[in-house]
Amino acid sequence: MSIRRKAVGILVAAAAGLTVAGAPAAVAVPSATGTAVTASVWRNIALTGTYTIRDDEGIFAATRCNGNVASEGWVNEVRTPSVWWETTCGGEIRVEKHVSAETDATGGVMIYVTLRFYEGTNDTNTDLDAHYDFNRYVPAGQTSTVGEITLRNEENGGKDWAKLNLVLHNDR
Repeated sequence: MSIRRKAVGILVAAAAGLTVAGAPAAVAVPSATGTAVTASVWRNIALTGTYTIRDDEGIFAATRCNGNVASEGWVNEVRTPSVWWETTCGGEIRVEKHVSAETDATGGVMIYVTLRFYEGTNDTNTDLDAHYDFNRYVPAGQTSTVGEITLRNEENGGKDWAKLNLVLHNDR
């Protein structure tokens, strides 16, 4: 890539409100009352942790899947939901983590999380068998540990389940 093309790419990124390092630039936005303009507060949040999933039906009976949950993104005072992570297990189970967040003037972040557990005949099914919603305020530069969350499919006596342990991070 030529130096000129790199420079144009950097200018396009800057015009889009992003710095070269990937962090959004400060943007002026109207205040809640609409009378003053304040600078947008951008924070980098991350959700990390571990999961264990058990699939106890069909040809994959007693299958266990383990791994890490890791996702991050830049947020500001405008709450925008997104799917930040998903995983599958045993060919029949899918677990999703949906996240939205919004900052306050101090750099603290209210993080909203929805966990969804799907179990069916394949791992792309839409048979929602369990979900869990929670929110947590995390001050600037701190973390918050969430206790173990269990999502259980009660249709088969609770033999299919997912357990997640999450940590919420509010980094700059």
